[in-house]
Amino acid sequence: MTIWTKMSTLLRASAHEPVERLVDANALRIMTQELKDSEQVMWRAKRELAGLMAHRRQLERQDNDLAQRITTREQQATMALDKGEDSLAFDLAARIADDETQRKEQRLHLDQLAKREQSLRDGLHDAAQSLQYYNRELSLAKAQQSGTQFNRRLEVQGISLRDSLDELAQSLEHIKTRQTHQADVQDALRELDREAGGHALELRLRETGIATGQHDATAVLQRLKATSTSSGTSNLPR
Repeated sequence: MTIWTKMSTLLRASAHEPVERLVDANALRIMTQELKDSEQVMWRAKRELAGLMAHRRQLERQDNDLAQRITTREQQATMALDKGEDSLAFDLAARIADDETQRKEQRLHLDQLAKREQSLRDGLHDAAQSLQYYNRELSLAKAQQSGTQFNRRLEVQGISLRDSLDELAQSLEHIKTRQTHQADVQDALRELDREAGGHALELRLRETGIATGQHDATAVLQRLKATSTSSGTSNLPR
């Protein structure tokens, strides 16, 4: 097989894919319409059955009329024979024979109608049960599809909710971090203010000649000089 033959085969095979995907995507809608079509066929079959039943009943009435007419003419023929009217009895017998022939044919037709009626009844009964089954299955399929779509929406909403909660957690963490930073800044400022206030007080004490109790290099040097002078004085001969 050449490459061009393979390509042609592939193209022919791929030509049905869009239609198949369309059918798959609308399977429930297609089945719903098929059920409606089947119900229409059933309705037409019921109409046909009703017409057949009406025709059968009409033939049954005609058959009853023929039976009654045959009975009446048989009585008339018997009375004609009793009166010696053989010719009249013969004519009546001929009419009776024609009626019996007609009734025989009519009974055959009635039997055929009865068989066809029963066949249609059985077919409609089976079709009704099948339609009930497929309607139940279609309802279940629709419910399952709705459940699947609902679960999918719930899943999407759950993901969105988790994302929103994550964003809220991040925002709260950011707020807490910022507030902690601001509190640290305020503490540092207060500490700097306290330190600045302490230095100013020490400076004012020094300016007024009030001892601050703090040691510095000058104070230490003076203390050492004083100690050295005291030591030198004590070592002089008396």
